[in-house]
Amino acid sequence: MLAVILLATGCNLHNGPAPDPANIVLSEKSLRLVKSDNSFSFNLLSKIPEDRQHNMMVSPLSASLALSMTLNGANGDTKTAMQNALGLQDLSQDEINQIYLDLVSALKKADPKVVLNIANSIWIRKGFPVLSSFTDVNKKYFDASVENLDFDQTALNIINNWVNTKTNGKIPTILDTISSDEIMFLINAIYFNGKWQYQFDPSKTVSTPFTLAGGQTVSVPMMKMKEKFAYSEQTGYKALKMPYGRGKFQMVILLPDQGTTTTTIAVQLDRTKWEALTASLNTPVEIDIWFPKFQYSWDIEFNQVLSSLGMAVAFSANDADFSKINADYKLFISKVKQKTFIKVDEEGTEAAAVTSVGISMTAMPANPLEFHANRPFLYTIIEEDTGAILFIGKVENPLLSE
Repeated sequence: MLAVILLATGCNLHNGPAPDPANIVLSEKSLRLVKSDNSFSFNLLSKIPEDRQHNMMVSPLSASLALSMTLNGANGDTKTAMQNALGLQDLSQDEINQIYLDLVSALKKADPKVVLNIANSIWIRKGFPVLSSFTDVNKKYFDASVENLDFDQTALNIINNWVNTKTNGKIPTILDTISSDEIMFLINAIYFNGKWQYQFDPSKTVSTPFTLAGGQTVSVPMMKMKEKFAYSEQTGYKALKMPYGRGKFQMVILLPDQGTTTTTIAVQLDRTKWEALTASLNTPVEIDIWFPKFQYSWDIEFNQVLSSLGMAVAFSANDADFSKINADYKLFISKVKQKTFIKVDEEGTEAAAVTSVGISMTAMPANPLEFHANRPFLYTIIEEDTGAILFIGKVENPLLSE
């Protein structure tokens, strides 16, 4: 997801016209899953505690894939609770598996100019018996590699090396330790690298004041260009869509109005409002853009967030039911952890996410338009045809690295 051309309005870095990639056509049930995933995205965003001192980014797709692999081992009320939290209650397990297989395959082929790698793995404590039906279904539909290891320091290194490799070195580790009661880790890794369809000219990047939520200002490297992009004005914020590669993947930036916080915008977003917003971003208009360079990493433990979405039973050592992994042991989810990384510069965006599920056992205006992102803002990275949200985050301070 680049070439240099001279535009009539000035010199910008631009790909130039390129043949349109093939459109992704999903079935009705596949579209329902994407809609459910997008609802899950905003539910996650709304439940993450407010922190106006740090940047944040999650990958709803990574979390959904890791949890959906885990779902193949759930039964009874645990399975129902997890499906409800993920918004998948109207789909059978077979449908969920098949649709994710189709979706991931389609996303990987959506734009040959964008690098998108998605990998899954299951790591099992050597000697712990796991039903072959559980591992087989995850191999078939999630292309998961399955390894049995002595859960020692060597295993920790092997798992973290897998994560490091699958994220192109952007997320070096996901596990710090392995406890004696943990018998399995289900891990998803996503790596994204997209070049802007219209690149910023590095010579135009200058230090510019960026106003923090508390009113203080910091000087940040601000990229600048004037170009045609899809733009929309909504209640409380402006929105801008910037494409990568051939246009199938895009960053959608939500810039709150003066006096409105990123949290205010985040909590009012839901799937319906999101679909209305993206539908409004369809006509490019010439706009003067300021957008800061930034790079940061972030991590979160999702236990409390997912419990608040209705799947607390899955974390209960007494009540969880993962009998489709092994019916002879009381198994539960000990930890759902995600780490993310993003870098945005004049060329494009590099982003990565890793989600680990640990299983343990008991024992527009008239004047020239402006979009000056010189204050905290939200952003997403999406795929055009499916509407799938790969990443969603906010920037409170572009100078922070975490």
